[in-house]
Amino acid sequence: MNDENVSKVRKLGNSVAITLPKKLNVSVGQEFIIVKKENGSITLIPKVENYFKNAKPGEFYTPEINVDYIPSGDEASK
Repeated sequence: MNDENVSKVRKLGNSVAITLPKKLNVSVGQEFIIVKKENGSITLIPKVENYFKNAKPGEFYTPEINVDYIPSGDEASK
């Protein structure tokens, strides 16, 4: 891994901060949900106020919430 893919944690007031490279095109003020895994890896997930706002019809089709839905495989046993 080269140095341009490495970032160092720095103290910022009472918090710590990680600088993200400009090439990632992260906007100032953009918010993220932070998830820390058991193995120590940290994932940043962009926060979305209304996940379905720009969804196309049928994009989030969930047949299991339909009244007439009948399981067709082993999903009923999970």
